[in-house]
Amino acid sequence: MPRGWIYIAEFGIRQMAPDPRSVVASVGLGQDMLGEEDTLVEYIDKQKELIVAQLKGAAIAGPQPVPFSGSEEAQLVFVRHSVESVGNILHAQTYVRHGKWLGIVTLTTLEAEVRAVRPDYDAFVKGLYISPSAATEPVGTV
Repeated sequence: MPRGWIYIAEFGIRQMAPDPRSVVASVGLGQDMLGEEDTLVEYIDKQKELIVAQLKGAAIAGPQPVPFSGSEEAQLVFVRHSVESVGNILHAQTYVRHGKWLGIVTLTTLEAEVRAVRPDYDAFVKGLYISPSAATEPVGTV
């Protein structure tokens, strides 16, 4: 666990801040299963459509292949959007596939803070691994 971050059950980790109203970085962990005919890129394309529908003016880059230990395939997508009260927000989403199972790791931070939180994010992600049962058990039991 990176120093200055707190674990949040059923979510991931979040930066601690002295002012609860401040915008802090978080790393959310999720999972899903590919449909019978979905490829990872097709899944990501559907996610991108949903993101654009929800975040007006969002700019999306990717997917691009990235390494992730134990995965059969991993892709990185960046989403940037603006929130009037705080400025630009960046989401770095890593989609990790093992069989039909997908792990989704999402860093959310103010764009201006990316360089400051990146080392903590990298350290956290380095400690993640895919459970051996991930590809055979239904989502929610891993």
